[in-house]
Amino acid sequence: MSLGLLAGCQVRPLYGSLNGQHHSVSVSPADSRAEQTVRNELVLGFGGERANADYRLDLKVTSSVGGILPGGIDNEFSAGRATVTAIYALKSAATGETVASGSRFADAQLDLPSQHFAQERAKLEAVDRAAHSVAALVMADIAAALDR
Repeated sequence: MSLGLLAGCQVRPLYGSLNGQHHSVSVSPADSRAEQTVRNELVLGFGGERANADYRLDLKVTSSVGGILPGGIDNEFSAGRATVTAIYALKSAATGETVASGSRFADAQLDLPSQHFAQERAKLEAVDRAAHSVAALVMADIAAALDR
């Protein structure tokens, strides 16, 4: 019975060889820390930097951190949420035609301790976690677009 279930499974690279062709993707330069994190994840996922890639991924990433769950005597926030949003367009390097475009976002929760440095560090780490999640979502979108 289990062999029958496994018969439908296929193991294929996430974005790689489709119909014998290997598709390479270059990612636009980053302008912020969150964008650099997303870019790094995508470049690694696409197999590294390519000088003459088949596709160009234009990427714009924004991040924000807001307080949630006010509490305590002064009604200060004790927890927060980091949100990272990526807007992307995958274009053919040869024609400039847009192959896929969209936006993805991810949230990461964080505790806001009373110490200022600890708060700033918690915010950075939460943005990094959300950026990694966004990169995975964008990577899946690109893989689906290249598989068509």
